[in-house]
Amino acid sequence: MLPRVLTELMGDIGIPNGLAAVGYGSDDVDDLVAGALQQQRLLATAPKDVTAEDLAGIVTGSMEHR
Repeated sequence: MLPRVLTELMGDIGIPNGLAAVGYGSDDVDDLVAGALQQQRLLATAPKDVTAEDLAGIVTGSMEHR
């Protein structure tokens, strides 16, 4: 229920619907993942080791909020 409510709220207040709404596309995933992997100070606190495949899944899933 929470994801649906948050998505509705984002739409109501004009927040773009995901990365695609601000100009990113599937061709950008590799570059976004490479940039994210450089942020080790943030990744170091993750509860598991973060792989490029993990990040690619997150970025791809963030292209559009449903």
